[in-house]
Amino acid sequence: MAAPAQVTWARATGTGDEIVAIGGLRKSLFGMSRWSLPAEDAIACIEHDEWRFYVEIDGKREWLDIRETDDGDKVLSAEGPVSVLL
Repeated sequence: MAAPAQVTWARATGTGDEIVAIGGLRKSLFGMSRWSLPAEDAIACIEHDEWRFYVEIDGKREWLDIRETDDGDKVLSAEGPVSVLL
């Protein structure tokens, strides 16, 4: 079962059209821990059902997904108001 991890920041390409890294906070038994991952590693974690990444907006979780580009590359994707934050 995938563990949830809150995304509090994202780094995008110079054109801003692709997320290249994400990071944030994750609750653990010992409190909160900071983490960061390149987008490729985050995609692998989602595909292997290890982590699920979300952004919290007005107390509601919006989950990140994987999208395939026209070229067949996998990228992190967010819909609605989340896309503005990432």
